[in-house]
Amino acid sequence: MATWNEARLRSELVAAGAELSRLGLIRAGEGNFSARIEGDRFLLTRAGAAKRRLVAHSLALCGCRSELPAGASSEGRMHQAVYRAFPEVAAIVHAHPPAVLALVARGGWPDVSRLTEAALLVGAVSRVEALPPGSAELAEAVARALRGATVAVMVGHGIVGVGATVEQAVARVLTVDLLAGILLHAGGPR
Repeated sequence: MATWNEARLRSELVAAGAELSRLGLIRAGEGNFSARIEGDRFLLTRAGAAKRRLVAHSLALCGCRSELPAGASSEGRMHQAVYRAFPEVAAIVHAHPPAVLALVARGGWPDVSRLTEAALLVGAVSRVEALPPGSAELAEAVARALRGATVAVMVGHGIVGVGATVEQAVARVLTVDLLAGILLHAGGPR
C-alpha cells in the first residue's frame, strides 16, 4: 500500500508530464522524470510512456542501488547516479527543450547571468558532452556535471534539472528553456 507521500509524488509527476508536454518540452515518449520517495527509493517514468497521459500507478518504483525494474526509463541509471550523489535532490526532470537544443547547436549557451530569474532559480548550468543515451557513462557524467549546478545540458540530447521538489525541478527546466528562447530571439549565435 502506497503512503500518502508516495501518492502525492505520483500525482505531481503526472502533472509534470502534462505540463511539459503541453509546453512542447517533451513529445510522444521522450523525456523522463522521477521523484525520491525516501532514502534510496524513487518513482520513475516508464520507457516510451506518453508523458502527457501518464497514469499515477504506472510509474516504476525503483531503488538507487538495485537493478531497475523491467520497463523503467532507459535513463534510469542517470536518475540512480544523481540520487546516489546528491541526497538533497528529491526530483529529476529530463526534457528536450527545442530552444535549448537549438541555442547549443548554434554555439550558444544558456548563460543564467543574462536573466535575473534564471540566476536566482537555476544558479548554474553545466555541460555534458555527447554520450550514448542510457549509458553508464552518461549517468556518471550527468552526476559529475551537477556538482555546483542545478541543470545540466547534455549536448545533442536535452537537459536535466534537479530540485528539492518536482515543482522546483520543472521550474528550473522551464526557466532554462525561457532563457534559451530569449537568447535565440535576441540574435544569439548563428
